[in-house]
Amino acid sequence: MKNRSSLLVASRVGFLVTIAGVIVGAASACSTPAVDGRVNAATIDGANFAPVSGMLLAKCGSLDCHGSRYRNFRLLGKGASRLDSKATPRDPTTPAEHTENYQSFIALEPEKMADVAASKGAKMGDLTVVRKARGDEEHKGGKRIVPGDDADKCLVSWFNGTLAAPAGDAGPKTSCEIVAALIE
Repeated sequence: MKNRSSLLVASRVGFLVTIAGVIVGAASACSTPAVDGRVNAATIDGANFAPVSGMLLAKCGSLDCHGSRYRNFRLLGKGASRLDSKATPRDPTTPAEHTENYQSFIALEPEKMADVAASKGAKMGDLTVVRKARGDEEHKGGKRIVPGDDADKCLVSWFNGTLAAPAGDAGPKTSCEIVAALIE
């Protein structure tokens, strides 16, 4: 009898220890990292992304490519899918669409994007989107950006914080404007 009673107590204790372990494990799995340990890919300025968005739309935004809503990297705007269903493909890209393009771009690889931001663009070749665009990695759309061309200069200048403000009609076109004009 004593043996059976000991076995019953031991099994109850084992059950309680297992339940406690599950509760502690679940609680720790739901905890968030310390604020200084979080990754913030948005450290690259999104406020001046519109020229880069225009360049990306010209190079990658066709409906059969990243202008489709069914891609993990989606571009919205002129010549691509639209945020507003009433907008036509010929309407200018809206500020809201440029913002969506920025969010789509930085969300691809947030940890690497944060590293690229910290390096002021020196590590931009670590990003899959850059390697694919430059033809360094397999890409269904082929090589879309050649290192040193206007599209590349546009992207590099945004990453390193030297992106010039659009010149408009006032002066010579920036590298971003030259490429964006391809979908005009």
